Amino acid sequence: METFIEQIMKELPFGLGIAILIFLGILLIIWLLLPLWVLFVQWNTGKIREEIRRLADQMERKDLNKPC
Repeated sequence: METFIEQIMKELPFGLGIAILIFLGILLIIWLLLPLWVLFVQWNTGKIREEIRRLADQMERKDLNKPC
């Protein structure tokens, strides 16, 4: 990894080398955080689904208890 960074800095102009390294750093962070984001979305979706089921059951019970 270190030789890769050294090669980028040697062969490209300084500003372009820094820009590429920043871009690669951002990609690495996204790549590391993406699984956590997916797990968070799945967990939230499950909680929302449970809440909708609970509300639907509650509404159904109200309808059954209401006299016609």
